[in-house]
Amino acid sequence: MKTETKQSKTIDKALNKMLITSIVASTAFVVGIPLIIYGATNSLWIFLGLGIAFVVFGFYGAPMLWTSYGTLKTQKRVVDAVMEEHLTTIAEIASQLQMREREARDYVRKAINKKYITGYIYDGNTLVPNEKQAPKKKMSQNRCPSCGGVMEKTDTGWICPYCGSKFENV
Repeated sequence: MKTETKQSKTIDKALNKMLITSIVASTAFVVGIPLIIYGATNSLWIFLGLGIAFVVFGFYGAPMLWTSYGTLKTQKRVVDAVMEEHLTTIAEIASQLQMREREARDYVRKAINKKYITGYIYDGNTLVPNEKQAPKKKMSQNRCPSCGGVMEKTDTGWICPYCGSKFENV
C-alpha cells in the first residue's frame, strides 16, 4: 500500500488543477463553435463574442495546457522514483524512466525547487538523504519552550507535565 506524503499530496493537487484546467479549455473550444453559430444567426452579439472567446481560448490554450499536464505527470513520476522507489542517482532515475540523463537532471532540479522532493542533498548527480537534525530547543529558566509550563526534573533530563515534551541533559 502506498503512503501519501506531503510532497505527493502537493504534486497531486497541482496535477489535478492542471487536468481540470485542460479539460475546461478543451470543452470551451467545443462549446464555442455552437455559440458563434447561434449568436451570428440570431444577431445576439453577446453569444457571438463569448463563442469567439471560447474558441480562441480552447484553440490556443488547450494544447499548451495539455502539454503542461503531460510534463507535470512526468515530474510526478520522477518524484515517485526518488521518494518511493528510493532511486538516488540521475543514471538510475533516467534508466528507470527511460529518459535522457540531462532530462532527468532537469526534472530533479525542478522538483527540488518546487519542494516536491525534500529530505535529500543534491550535488547535481546524486541525491543523498539529509541526516542532519533540526537544532534542539533550549529551555530558559526551567520553562517549557513548547507551552511555557514549568518543567520537572527527571533522571535523564526534564519533562513538561502539561504538554509531555521531554528534554535530555546536554
